[in-house]
Amino acid sequence: MIRVRTVNWLVIAVVILGTSASADDRMDFFEAKIRPVLIEHCYQCHSADAKNVRGGLLLDSRKGVEAGGESGAVVIPGMPNDSLLLSAMKHESYEMPPDRKLPANVIADFEKWIRDGAVDPRTGGVTVERRTVDVREGREFWSFRPVTRPEIPSTESDWPKTEIDRFVLAEMQDNGLTPVADAAAHEVLRRLSFALSGLPPSPDAVRSFAAEWAVDPDAAVAAAVDELLASENFGERWGRHWLDVTRFAESSGGGRSLMFPEAWRFRDYVIRSFNNDKPFDQLVREHIAGDLLPAETAAQHDDQVTGVGYLTLGPTNYEQQDKELLRMEVVDEQIDTLGRTFLGLTLGCARCHDHKFDPIPTADYYALAGIFRSTKTLLPGNVSSYVTTALRDGFDPSALQTWEAKDKDLKSRLAALKKSLKLTGATDLRGVIPSSLPGIVIDDSKAVFEGEWVASSSVPVYVGQGYQHDAQLKSGRRVRFETQVPKSGAYRVRFAYSPSSNRSSNVPVVVQHAGGTATVAVNQQIRPAVDGLFTELGVFEFMADQKASVSVDAAAAGPGVVIVDAVQFVPADHQSSAPPDQASVEEARRLTQQLQQLEKVAQEHARKKPVRPVAMGVRDEDEPADWHIHVRGGIRQLGPIVPRGFVTVAMPADENGEVPPVRISSGESGRRELAEWVASPTNPLTTRVFVNRVWQHLIGEGLVRTPDNFGKMGQRPTHPELLDYLAFTFVQDDHWSIKRLIRRIAVSRVFRLSSSGNLGADPDNRLLSRGFRRRLEAEALRDAILQISGQLDTEQNGGRTIARLSTYDNGYDHARHSRVLRSVYVPWFRNSMLEFFDVFDVANPNLVAGRRNVSTLPSQGLYLLNSPFVLEQSQLAASHFLATESADSAAADGMLERACLLTLGRRPAPEEAGILLSFVQAPGADPVDAWTAVFQALFASVDFRYLD
Repeated sequence: MIRVRTVNWLVIAVVILGTSASADDRMDFFEAKIRPVLIEHCYQCHSADAKNVRGGLLLDSRKGVEAGGESGAVVIPGMPNDSLLLSAMKHESYEMPPDRKLPANVIADFEKWIRDGAVDPRTGGVTVERRTVDVREGREFWSFRPVTRPEIPSTESDWPKTEIDRFVLAEMQDNGLTPVADAAAHEVLRRLSFALSGLPPSPDAVRSFAAEWAVDPDAAVAAAVDELLASENFGERWGRHWLDVTRFAESSGGGRSLMFPEAWRFRDYVIRSFNNDKPFDQLVREHIAGDLLPAETAAQHDDQVTGVGYLTLGPTNYEQQDKELLRMEVVDEQIDTLGRTFLGLTLGCARCHDHKFDPIPTADYYALAGIFRSTKTLLPGNVSSYVTTALRDGFDPSALQTWEAKDKDLKSRLAALKKSLKLTGATDLRGVIPSSLPGIVIDDSKAVFEGEWVASSSVPVYVGQGYQHDAQLKSGRRVRFETQVPKSGAYRVRFAYSPSSNRSSNVPVVVQHAGGTATVAVNQQIRPAVDGLFTELGVFEFMADQKASVSVDAAAAGPGVVIVDAVQFVPADHQSSAPPDQASVEEARRLTQQLQQLEKVAQEHARKKPVRPVAMGVRDEDEPADWHIHVRGGIRQLGPIVPRGFVTVAMPADENGEVPPVRISSGESGRRELAEWVASPTNPLTTRVFVNRVWQHLIGEGLVRTPDNFGKMGQRPTHPELLDYLAFTFVQDDHWSIKRLIRRIAVSRVFRLSSSGNLGADPDNRLLSRGFRRRLEAEALRDAILQISGQLDTEQNGGRTIARLSTYDNGYDHARHSRVLRSVYVPWFRNSMLEFFDVFDVANPNLVAGRRNVSTLPSQGLYLLNSPFVLEQSQLAASHFLATESADSAAADGMLERACLLTLGRRPAPEEAGILLSFVQAPGADPVDAWTAVFQALFASVDFRYLD
């Protein structure tokens, strides 16, 4: 039994006897300093006369003080630092009184009073009667009793096919009922196909199954079940069920919903686990503690660390700035999710107080909170992030080492080239520093531009950081280079550009000089003659007191791109560049070419970097530890510390009814021990909850019809012995095999019962005397439509299917996908769900959803009649159908039969055939249009949407 700290009255007596003050002095101090404060500031909310006693705490008598409140003891004599009353008066936990903090001298008086033994001469008084959790009594509730193998009911009837049928028949007979007839062969196969694969059976499968059914129904069902369980479609169907329970999503929800780029790994892991029939107890361990489990292979390691992503996939507002609040919200979500997923308990209800209905004290909640606070889920930051774990399978660490070595060498060579280039006077890889050139150089960065020009550095060599071009949008684009020469006289004027074949061959460059203006046409397709940078415009006179300018009007240029880079004014008597300068330019050009080539090599190398894949997950904190009870759930209202542990009422007790303390390995969070407890055969909840989920998905309703709540507020099982039979055999006979459990139920007579009959005698079908009529889930509806239209891609599923990664999921465009994926692979966002899914009641990914809401709304029928998606798929179905069928009118009956087998899993009734044939045989009817109308009608029909 988990215990929180309680008041030890023997210690109190010792404290009181050992104090130096006399008893009379202590009583006088209470009357003078303590009682008046209690009367003035506390009795209004904490006395027997108060209209609403706050927190169950009475302070108008010694008996009330000793009893404490809902949060436990409030005064511990001799221990002021541990007394909740004093911390509340200091406004450290609660704020008493709430309107203001009492003066420091009053708080000091209460501290002295408590230290001296909290002597209280008041007599009489009452206490608030509070409900306490009786765990021993709680174990008598049906779901907390041990799972045992019940006795199989005996019957002389030949109706039962399996032991499951015997349990069901016994209940019916006890209530004067007999089971209805079996469903028709095509109904059973359609039921099986959708239940196990989520897809409709093919027409050939319907015909073949009917033939086998006529000979031996039991053998036909068994063979169909085995074939469907072996299909890859099985994991996709049942994986989706489990993703509902694990509240899977590919975005965070909350605030601006962040995308989870790696969440798909958990989805694929779940699908793979169901297809490989991973034992359920192993799945449980991996979900709770996969990162702590030993692994013999890299593949096993990756599976386990991916599985523990279950703990981090919940809805989280990573932008929350109160990081302690965020941490506890994550812990609360993890506890509540684990409780509903595996135990069928609403553990979150014990966060603020003892559970009001189930035998779960608040101490149990914070025993679990200690485990999850010892688990690192969040990474720090202004916007927090989540933990990821590196995967091993298929990744070669030596390849990364080789890549890193080459990358280091390339970076070293690039740095050396850049250093050499800088020594030549070049900058920014390919640009020549203007100050390294003779005369006056005006770079384009100093020019005056009109209109929108485009900066570039694509074609070397150039002056400065690059050049600019008009993008061939010439109108309104002008540029002017201006300066003043230091000395009047003649100057050579040069114009710089980068040549290329797409340049204009006629760019008029206007020079404004002392004698007027001159226009020189420049062919920018040829290489400039001066150092490969400049072309000579001529020698002109300039005055020192007048501006000298060179301008270009792109609109006056011929076809092609207009380039402007720099203008140079060189005194006419200036000698040509000295050989060393020319050599520097040539050296810069050579180094630039080398640099460009090496940059391309480096870029290509960067693209080939081996990327170590990661999975979302958790890991243990560096210093795991027990944690406090949070008084009334307050984030900073810390109460006593409780040792880490589990749900006491569901733990094995010794012969005295006591639960031994949980032993957690040193330096670990306790998740490994928690996983072993949840997955233990002795846990009375885990197997019952899971087999009930399986029964619900196969039969239509659970034996417990509140699959996420096995507590007192949940429904009681309709067949408790059958539930325990399934739970016991699941572990002992089937060794936690999910496929064996499914097969056990699917081959039963109960599974194949007709959905008609016994309505008046058993309106809610609690005795299972008939089958359940069910609407197909959204994913099955969509997948069936896409399969019939020939659009469904079933070959290359899995992997990341988000078409375009971004930071947030808001407004995600599902239409971007080029592949038509099975619904389980469609990106599953908390804020941007596919419209089809919203219309047909998919699970809310913010919650554990063991049972989906099923609505019947006019909008659903209208969607199937009018939505662009269904209209498009109807036309595609018609085209696909006609491409594989004979189109002559004599075969119309056969074609219609096949169309109905494709969609409804049965042949059309005579009246249905007559109506549909009128479309396809109408004179002058276009075959595609006619069959489009047929398929649209079939898709919109009730029989397509429902399983009988």
